[in-house]
Amino acid sequence: MIERKFIQKGIRNTELDMYFHKELERVDYSRCDIQRTPLNTRIIIYAGRPGMVIGRGGSKIQEMTETIEKRFKIEKPQLEVRALENPDTDALVVAKQIAGALEKGMSHKRIVNIYLKRIMGAGALGVEIIIAGKISGERSRTEKFRLGYIKKSGFPADSLVSKGRQIAVLKAGALGVNVRIMKEFPDIMKVEKEVSKIRQEIEEKKASEEKEKAEKKAEKEEPVKDTPKDDKTEEKEKPAAKKEAEEKKEKAKPKETKVTEKAKTDDSEKKSEKKEDSKDKKKTEEKDKKEEPKPKKETAEKKEDDKKAEKKE
Repeated sequence: MIERKFIQKGIRNTELDMYFHKELERVDYSRCDIQRTPLNTRIIIYAGRPGMVIGRGGSKIQEMTETIEKRFKIEKPQLEVRALENPDTDALVVAKQIAGALEKGMSHKRIVNIYLKRIMGAGALGVEIIIAGKISGERSRTEKFRLGYIKKSGFPADSLVSKGRQIAVLKAGALGVNVRIMKEFPDIMKVEKEVSKIRQEIEEKKASEEKEKAEKKAEKEEPVKDTPKDDKTEEKEKPAAKKEAEEKKEKAKPKETKVTEKAKTDDSEKKSEKKEDSKDKKKTEEKDKKEEPKPKKETAEKKEDDKKAEKKE
C-alpha cells in the first residue's frame, strides 16, 4: 500500500508538470517544485517571464489554482512564481527556443552556433546540442554540436548536468532537439583545483624565502668585496669619462669650424683687396707709360719749327 502511494504521488507530479508545459508554452517554463505542509501545498513555478504567468491582476494564477484543485485533487494549492536566475543555462528553455526558431524556418547550424556561444558566455562549463530528424532532404540524420566539458556518465552526469528535450514540427517531419548543459564542476575536480592552488602558494612562498636568503647573503658579502667592486666601478667610469671627453670635442668642433670659416673669409677678402690694388697699380703704370712719349713728340715738333725759322732767317 505504501509503495502505491509513492507511485501515485510521482504520477501526480508528472501530470502537473505536463499541465504547466501546455499552459505556459510561451512563458519559457522550466520546472516546478511541490512542497507539502499540513496547512497547504506550495507549488513554486520557475519561468523566464514571470509577468506573463501572473497575468493582469493575477487572473491567470487564479484560473490555474482552481483547475489544479479540481483536476488533480490537491487541497489548498498556493502558487508562487519565480524568475530564472540565468535562463541561458537552463536546458529546457534553450531547447524550446531552438525548436521555435526551427519551426520559423531558420537554418539549424546558425541557431545552434548562436546558442552555443550564448550558453558558454553565460558561465556554463560545457554544452551539447543534438538535432535529429529530416534536417535537409528525405533521409533523417542526427547532428551533434559540442563546446566545453560535459560528463556523460556517473553521479555528476545526473546531478550537475541539466537536460532538456523538445520537438519541432516542420513540413518535412518532426525534429528532435536534445540539449545538455553542465553548470558546475564535480566535487572531486574542485578538490583537485584547491590542491593545485595550495601547491602553487607553497611554491611561491618557497621562492620568496629563497630570494630573501640570497639578498641577505649578498648584503653580508658586500663589505668583503669592496676592492673588486671599486675596480669594476673605475673600469666602468673610464669609458664614461672617455665618452664625456669625446662629447666635449664634438661640441668644440663646430666652434673651430666657425673660426676657420671666418679666417678663410678674411683671407679671401684680403687677397681680393691685394689683387685689386695690384690691378690699380698696373693701370696707373700703363697710363704713365702712355703719357710719357707725348712730350717727346712735342719737343721734336719744336725742333722742326726752330729749324724752319733759322732757314728763313
